[in-house]
Amino acid sequence: MTSNRDTAASWPTPLGGRARPVAPQVVRRVSELVGADPEALAQTLGLLTPHQLAGAAALPDPLPVTPAVRAATLDGPALDAEDRRLVLAAGVLVLDRVDVLLGATGASVERLLAPPLAGHLQLADGRFRVADPRLRAVVHEDADLTERTAVHAALAGELERVGEPGAARWHAALATLAGDPALADGLVRLARQRLGQGCAVAAHAVAREAASHGTGEVRARAFLLAGRAALLAGHLHDAAGWLERVASTGVPTVQEDAERARDAVLALTGAEPVEHAGTADDEDPPGVRLARLVVPVARATATPADRAVLAAVVEALARLDRYPRDADEVLARAVVTAVPYRETAAWTGTDGLSPLAEAHLRVVQALVLLRGGDADQAARVLDDAAARLPVSHVVGGLAAEVARRTGGPDALAAGLRAVGPEPVAAAVAACRDLGYPRPEAVPSLVVSAVRTFRGAPDGLADVWARWADVLTARELDVARLVADGLANKQVADRLCVSVRTVEVHLGRVFRKVGVSSRAELTVVALRPAS
Repeated sequence: MTSNRDTAASWPTPLGGRARPVAPQVVRRVSELVGADPEALAQTLGLLTPHQLAGAAALPDPLPVTPAVRAATLDGPALDAEDRRLVLAAGVLVLDRVDVLLGATGASVERLLAPPLAGHLQLADGRFRVADPRLRAVVHEDADLTERTAVHAALAGELERVGEPGAARWHAALATLAGDPALADGLVRLARQRLGQGCAVAAHAVAREAASHGTGEVRARAFLLAGRAALLAGHLHDAAGWLERVASTGVPTVQEDAERARDAVLALTGAEPVEHAGTADDEDPPGVRLARLVVPVARATATPADRAVLAAVVEALARLDRYPRDADEVLARAVVTAVPYRETAAWTGTDGLSPLAEAHLRVVQALVLLRGGDADQAARVLDDAAARLPVSHVVGGLAAEVARRTGGPDALAAGLRAVGPEPVAAAVAACRDLGYPRPEAVPSLVVSAVRTFRGAPDGLADVWARWADVLTARELDVARLVADGLANKQVADRLCVSVRTVEVHLGRVFRKVGVSSRAELTVVALRPAS
């Protein structure tokens, strides 16, 4: 696992100076898109707003092209105009289907498989991937408005033909130079569908587009969806802006939901006290005060999965001081059964947690691990979460305080504080030794579950031995990593294969083992042999 222990609170400029604070998940995402070149990273970060750097606003898609990024794409044979049109279409198409790409562009599969496109588009099992996201950004920036709209129009037509109306509507909207109210209602439905599947980032983008086309109540609903989606993506600045626009519409049917979302934003940013959740003189124990910070977020959720996880987080925190065994059991069940947020699942219809819900789960998981005496594992959980999720604001800045107390360098804690709030008094108190029973007295299910994942002799050893008789070596590798809580992209990176290959192997694992979901696979893996 890549560690964020050395993530600095600010990023170096090409001239060696210091610049604005940047969130760990933003560093990781931008690095994925521009490569490991420090100059390209610094140049790209230098073009982002302070809110984007802090993770409080959505990143532009594609990212702006810098001289270092453009220089990196000049290697290799040049693309002619038709090749660039194909890469442009591949770069904006929201479904990675080869048949749609070919149908919209009129190209042949032989052209995709021949140089120079063979080095830029990777094909497998009817899916494709643009190999270098920097090329996608350069080709998109170099295309003029006429070229972009023509590509979106062609993709919309082909998607409609193959029975993908939601994706078709998205591309039709991007092919429209002026607002089209006829598209707005369908875009609102699409944004609500994406949000209902935990795809908050995609829902935010669709809702923003709906707002640019809609009028009246439809526009108010688009504002609301954009605000809720931004909230659940962790983009709190964007969320606050969209929710303010809801209030300006005067449409009563959206006001109640907007108020709930606004309460959640205030609870996360500390802009307004939430029932004195963080005050030092509160007579309630620290866990109860922290639980009250999560309640407004739980009320603003959009999916049953988010609601269940945040309810478990609230219950675990509320029981943490007086009933640590119960708290541990509640959280352990949530950790084992939760489906992690999947950045690549925006248009695939795969249900999962939103980024904000998983961020709450992982931060409290790290707290419980720390209180159970496993600082190393708490650091690993928090490192992974900080690289993927908006952890800095959740539960009163608890992530920064947990990071500070795990015993490693203070860089991650400093970085989280730089982009988030100073931990509230309850978060600081929850990380101190308040007389919790030690692990010997109260065995932690969260600790034991994670240790079992990591290969302890009790638990999974028998399972892997039995499954080795029915799974191939690669399927067993995929099953192990999925049971370890990794998302498909993380599994693909670990095994150096495509995400689609992981999906294929995982489908075979499900059939052979007799399960129907990642959560069920994890539960079966944890269950001791009878």
